[in-house]
Amino acid sequence: MSFGSHLGAEPVSAAPQRLSWAALLTLLAGLVGASATLDRSEWPGLFGDEATYLMAAQSLAWDGDLLFGSADFERFVSFWETSPEGLILQSGDGGKTITYGKPFFYPLVIAPFVRLLGVRGPFIANALLLGLASILSARVLSRKLGELAPLGLATLIFASVVFLYVFQAHADLFLLCCSAIALSFVFDSEARQEAQDSLGLILRWSAVGALIGLVVYSRPLYAPLFLPAILGLPRKRWGKAICGLGLGALVLVGLAAAVHRINGGAWTSYGGERRGFYASTGYPGVDFAAEEWSAEIGQTSNAAWSEVETISKLPRTSFSLWGWNGVYFFLGRDVGLLAYFFPATLALIGWPKRWIRWSLLAAVGLSFAAFFLYRPFNFYGGGGAVANRYLLALYQAFWFMSNGRLRLRHLIMVLLVAAPFVWPAWAHPRSYPLRPNRTYAFVSRTASRLLPYETTQSHLKPAGRSDVVHSRLWVKFLTPTVRSNRDGDVLFIDAQSRGEFLVGSSKPVSAIEIQVFGSEDATIDLLSGAKLVSEEFNADGQQIGLKLGRPRAKHRMWWSWNDVFIYELEMRANGSLGERIAFVLSPTIMTAID
Repeated sequence: MSFGSHLGAEPVSAAPQRLSWAALLTLLAGLVGASATLDRSEWPGLFGDEATYLMAAQSLAWDGDLLFGSADFERFVSFWETSPEGLILQSGDGGKTITYGKPFFYPLVIAPFVRLLGVRGPFIANALLLGLASILSARVLSRKLGELAPLGLATLIFASVVFLYVFQAHADLFLLCCSAIALSFVFDSEARQEAQDSLGLILRWSAVGALIGLVVYSRPLYAPLFLPAILGLPRKRWGKAICGLGLGALVLVGLAAAVHRINGGAWTSYGGERRGFYASTGYPGVDFAAEEWSAEIGQTSNAAWSEVETISKLPRTSFSLWGWNGVYFFLGRDVGLLAYFFPATLALIGWPKRWIRWSLLAAVGLSFAAFFLYRPFNFYGGGGAVANRYLLALYQAFWFMSNGRLRLRHLIMVLLVAAPFVWPAWAHPRSYPLRPNRTYAFVSRTASRLLPYETTQSHLKPAGRSDVVHSRLWVKFLTPTVRSNRDGDVLFIDAQSRGEFLVGSSKPVSAIEIQVFGSEDATIDLLSGAKLVSEEFNADGQQIGLKLGRPRAKHRMWWSWNDVFIYELEMRANGSLGERIAFVLSPTIMTAID
C-alpha cells in the first residue's frame, strides 16, 4: 500500500506517486546522512543561541536538571572545544540558583542524542524530526494535492532555507516540526476522526493542543496558531475534541511554567533576571562569584522581555514602520519571504476555499502583526538567524493552505524562481552561516543586487561590521568593501571594488560633499543614489559634490522615535589593487522640509 492511499485521495497514477515519495525520502535520507557526517570543528565557533541550547541539553543528559554551574561550563568546553559565547542565563534569586534562559523543550528532545551520539547528536535529531514532520504532512497533503504532494513538500523544504537549520542547534526548526505535526493531525481525514473512539479522539486533539501549546509557550506571539486548530475541530464531535485540545494545551503550559518557576523563579524562560554572557564578560561561578550575579546584571541590562506586563502593555508604533516592515517581510534582501521561502507561493494553488484554510493565512498575518508591533526593529530573529527564523514555526501553514491539485509545472516554476536566491544554500549547505569577512553566506548576489536592504532591522550587519556615526550622519555599511576607522571619523573603500552604504539623518539631506584623500589615481565614481554636480582636485585629492534626491526610506529607528531620512549611495573606487582609499562626508542638512 502506498503512502496516503488510505486517506481518501482521488485516484492517482501509482508510478508518479512512487517517484514523488522516492524523491522526498531520498532527500530526507540524504539530510540525515549529511547531519551524521557533519564536522562542526570546521566552523569558527558557535552561531547565535546555540551555546544555551547545547549546554541545557548536556545538563539534562548528564545531570537530569536545568541548573547551571562551573561543572556544566567545564563539560561544555571539553565537549565542544570552544567557549559558550552568547550563553543566556536566568536567575530569580540573585544568582543563588542559575538556569538557562531559553525554553527547555528543544534541549529535552536532543539531550539523549547528545548523550548517545556526541557532537553530531543534535543535528541528527534535527534531521529525524524534520523527516517525521515531512512524512506525516505529506501523507495528509496527498488528499488535496494529489500524487505530487511529497515532491511538493520536498520543494517547500529544499527550495527554501529550511533545511539549513538542520545543521544548527536552534529551536526554530523544532518548533516548525511541532507545528507541522499538529496541523497534520488537524487536517487528517474528518471521516477517520468520526470513526475514532472517544478516547482516541481526545488523545488526538490533546496532542494537537500540547504541540501548539509548546510552540506558543516558547514564543507567545505564535498564539494565532490555535485559530486553525479550533476551526479544524470535527463538527459532529466538537465537544470531545475541544476538551482534548484545551486539556493538552493547559497541561503542557502548566507543566512548563512550573518547571521554569522552580528553576528560574519566573513563569517563562524570558522573565526574572536574564542576560547573555561571553568570554569578555566572564561567566557566573567561573570568572566571578555567582553571588555577584545581580551586580553584573546591573552593569549591563536585564534581557527579560516577555513577562505579562511586557506583553500586555502596548508599545509605541507608527504607520511608516508597519509599511516598511511589510515590504521587507516579503522583499527584504536578507530576510525576505520571497527570497528565502519562495515555495510558500504554492499556497496560491487552488486559493483557499474553506474558513479553516483562510485561518492559516490569518495565523501567519496576525503573528507577524504582533512581531511588527512588539519587535519592529527585529522581526526576523537577530544575529543567530538565517533569513527570517521567526517565520519557521509559521512556514508549515503554507504547506496546508493550498486547495488545488499540484502539477509538475508548478514545482518547476518555483524551482526556477527560487534557485538564484537559494543557490548558496544548495552549494554549501553545511558551511558556517557567515563568510570569513562576516557577511551572510546564505545571501546570494542576486538578492544583494535586486532586493532592498531592510533599513528597519537593527541587528542586521550585511557588511559584517557595526554602524558608525560620521559627520552627524548615521552610516550603515552594506558591502564589506566599505569600512571606517575606530572612531568613525574617516571612511575607507577598497580600490577596484564597488561599495554601498546608507546614510541617515534626523533632517533631510540636500547634498553631500565627498573629500577623497590620496593621489589623482585614488578616485571614486558615483554609481547610484545621487546626482554628481561637481568634481575637482585639491591638495588632499579628489573632491566631489553630490545632490541628493528623495530619501530611500523615512521611518522611526531603534535609537530615535523621530523620523530618520535614509539615503543609499553606491560608488566604485579606482586606484591600485589592494589599496584602501580614505574619504570623509560633509552633508548639507536642511533646516526645514520644503
